[in-house]
Amino acid sequence: MADPPPPHHPPCAACAHQGRPSCPAGCPLAPYFPADRPERFEYANLLFGVDGILCRLEAAGPDTVTRRATMASIVFVSDARAADPVHGAYGVIRNLQQELASVKAEIAAIRQKQQQAQQPPPALEDGH
Repeated sequence: MADPPPPHHPPCAACAHQGRPSCPAGCPLAPYFPADRPERFEYANLLFGVDGILCRLEAAGPDTVTRRATMASIVFVSDARAADPVHGAYGVIRNLQQELASVKAEIAAIRQKQQQAQQPPPALEDGH
């Protein structure tokens, strides 16, 4: 009797991009590039390429947390580059640093006003 056919796995966005009719069992990219988010894979593929993504994923090792963090970084950088082709992730970081500096300056100003409000008023001198 013949072996039953392997279960059909719909292709993830990476496999669909490569023209595969199904996603092979154990596809390393399937957890990170679901079929309903093809743009996520497209951006990552444009910036890193499939081999680059797989190489970084392999370098992350077997630890699930490290692999997720690696892929989250790839997706973040890719999405940032797609949103801002000139500055990419650097632009996001620069904007956050500017916002942080602004908030720190605001906090310093508020603290200074609080200190001034807590100081006792100067004593009035007796004119006699």
